[in-house]
Amino acid sequence: MYKSCGAIILLLFSLLCQAAIEVTEEFSHQQGIAFSYSLSNSNAVTQLNDVLWQPHAGQTLNLGLVDEPLWIKTELVNHSNQDFELLMSLDNNLLDKITVYIQQQNHVLMTLALGDTVPLLKRPIKHEAQLVPVHLLANSSKQIFIQIHHQGPLTVSLSLWQQTEYLKYKSRFNLIYGLLAGFMLAMVFTNIALYYFTRKSYFITGACLVSALWLLVIHIYGFSYRYIYADWQWLQQYGQAHLVLLATLLFTPLIWHTVGKQHLTHRAKRSLEITGLVGIAVLLLLSVFSVSTALLISYVVSLSLTAGYLVYTSLGIRAGYPYRTAMLSSCILLLLFLTYQACQALGWLHQAWLEHPVTYLCSLLISMFVSYLLTQQFVVQRDNKFKAQQQKLAASQAEDALLKERLKIQEQASEELEARIDERTFELQVTLRELEDKNRELEKLNMEDALTKVKNRRYFDKRLMMEVRRARREQSTLSIIMLDIDHFKSINDRFGHLVGDQAICAIADILKNAAQRPFDEVFRYGGEEFVMLLPNTQEEGAFEIAEQLRSQVAEFVLRIGEANIEFTISAGIYSAIAADIHNPTLYTDLADKALYRAKQQGRNRVVIYSNEEEMP
Repeated sequence: MYKSCGAIILLLFSLLCQAAIEVTEEFSHQQGIAFSYSLSNSNAVTQLNDVLWQPHAGQTLNLGLVDEPLWIKTELVNHSNQDFELLMSLDNNLLDKITVYIQQQNHVLMTLALGDTVPLLKRPIKHEAQLVPVHLLANSSKQIFIQIHHQGPLTVSLSLWQQTEYLKYKSRFNLIYGLLAGFMLAMVFTNIALYYFTRKSYFITGACLVSALWLLVIHIYGFSYRYIYADWQWLQQYGQAHLVLLATLLFTPLIWHTVGKQHLTHRAKRSLEITGLVGIAVLLLLSVFSVSTALLISYVVSLSLTAGYLVYTSLGIRAGYPYRTAMLSSCILLLLFLTYQACQALGWLHQAWLEHPVTYLCSLLISMFVSYLLTQQFVVQRDNKFKAQQQKLAASQAEDALLKERLKIQEQASEELEARIDERTFELQVTLRELEDKNRELEKLNMEDALTKVKNRRYFDKRLMMEVRRARREQSTLSIIMLDIDHFKSINDRFGHLVGDQAICAIADILKNAAQRPFDEVFRYGGEEFVMLLPNTQEEGAFEIAEQLRSQVAEFVLRIGEANIEFTISAGIYSAIAADIHNPTLYTDLADKALYRAKQQGRNRVVIYSNEEEMP
């Protein structure tokens, strides 16, 4: 009799513990459904008859560290006359192994496998969340058993969704968090671009730090398992521990490049280096431990490192570090991020992970502060460098003025002391040599065109006289190519004279690159007109060079902002053995006539001067 009473009491207690979820025609979703749970080493549903089930109201179940598998039991009851396609969600993306048993109409159990240890392609639904499809017939019920194996603190809650409602919910969720992740990724590429243009290594550090935070966030929310390493279960299990410590360790080079170089003592710098090396060693050894132990070690070491970063930052601020707000905010946000995430990962908080985006917001703000900090540091360094150059230039100009004044005084003294000229001979020779050097520099400047840096018209006249005499003496052919930019006035009128000057410089660079031999030389003849002097060059060779130049200019595009400017040149050639050394301008006159014919014939062409064209 006592045995019968005990069995009845046990049955009544079991019925009270059993959680049943009613699904009506108006059902859309229910987050935090009620269930019963038990910790048992049973490996099959049939072995759960004697298990003591405990009811749970439906919020997040937090059991902390447990050694036994968790069994969850719930029942879905459909009182309506329509079938339902439902999704049951286990709201913890990082659970290791989940086995779901769903009772069918013929009392056969359908078994489904989920969790981090199961490849994404083998899950019943290929999604980052732990989803169980449930087909609930009209006027029927289904009992669902869930077995969970997890290394580490065990936190779980259940939600039930209509498929369309879940898609709407996840679409909103993915849109918001996708935008935030995209913004972080944009900051990664911004830091990489800044490194490419500035070659400052701290931008690479910033890019790596933001990348590590981005990988950690998408790992926690399950996106990385879905899109990056779906078949790498080891990384899915150990990824959080490694990424947390990696992101924290990357603050070491950040503090070194920002606070440490100028505002920390030698002892503090040495301590910072040792701290980073110890953290790297721990990072490399994490995979030796179990998942739960590695996670605990990672958060303990990361929090310790962050406390050290706050100390180093405070020391730097006391020593005069200027960007105290950004650097201190980054360290405090990192501490908040690690503390919150450690409480979640170690089971000290009961909230659902996905409903409280503290991790995401802290990562985003850290990325923004770090990017701002590095950019501001580069701007200040650039400004300081520019100021130093300006000061150096001003000092150089002052020295030049002083030198001129000294030379003037020496000249006056030499005029006053002509009687003692023999005693001052050595000083006078030194002064004369300095003056000669200055004169040679001035002469060189007089030979060079200030805009294009090629030789000017004055030097061309001298050089032409020399080459005409040489051609006469050696009886060799001297060739001249006169070149002019077509429709140059329209370029000035449309884009302005500054763009016109850039076009002239671009043509000068193309012409200089075409002068292959030592004696070949390019001159700016005036305005947009150039001349190329080719000693000992036959007419055919000069034509080939001119045609190559015309083709290169025609293919060249000058990019000014968003505008692409294309232009052409025309060229006239005159080649001959010099007959009259007293008339060197004959070459330029006849080459100019050939250039004029090229303009008349439609521009963008090369014309060789011919005597036959002069005949009526």
